[in-house]
Amino acid sequence: MPPNNLQHLSDMELWLIITDGNVPAYSELYERFWESLFETAYWHLYDKAAAKDIVQEVFVYCWQKKEQIQINESVAAYFRTAVRFKVLNYLKSETAREKYQLLAGRALPNITCNTGEHMAMADLQASYRRELERLPEKMREVFIDSRDHGLSIDEIAQKRAISPQTVKNQLSAALKKLREGLGNFFME
Repeated sequence: MPPNNLQHLSDMELWLIITDGNVPAYSELYERFWESLFETAYWHLYDKAAAKDIVQEVFVYCWQKKEQIQINESVAAYFRTAVRFKVLNYLKSETAREKYQLLAGRALPNITCNTGEHMAMADLQASYRRELERLPEKMREVFIDSRDHGLSIDEIAQKRAISPQTVKNQLSAALKKLREGLGNFFME
């Protein structure tokens, strides 16, 4: 398939071609996602070099494992999740810890969760699920498509046969309602 025709394919169509080893399709996918994935990594790390390395590692890994990787919902969500896991692994690594100790000028405490913190987290998760269930059905579906499935506003609009502005409005309203419902967790 000529490279100029690749721009018209959906992310999922591109991924299916990539699994057969199509390098131009992978280049197109890279161009579509690189910047947003870099921003995701950088937002967590505030280190441009590390963010670039992480995004590159994710793309290399996905190319090497393209035959084994099964993407069912959203290619964008898969790549974002892969970057988030890489960021978490990076932050757990000893080299990152040492770097941040130097930046902070002091030793960082070891992060451990006690039983109270685990209980608070379980309470927060239960409250979140409860508040999510209280959302109107259509609003909840749009929110889940966005947050759990990683679909873009345009993808949700197409899937739900509604306008992108309606999706934005639904997401904004859902976030407002969730903040209101979960507010007591953040007041302490």
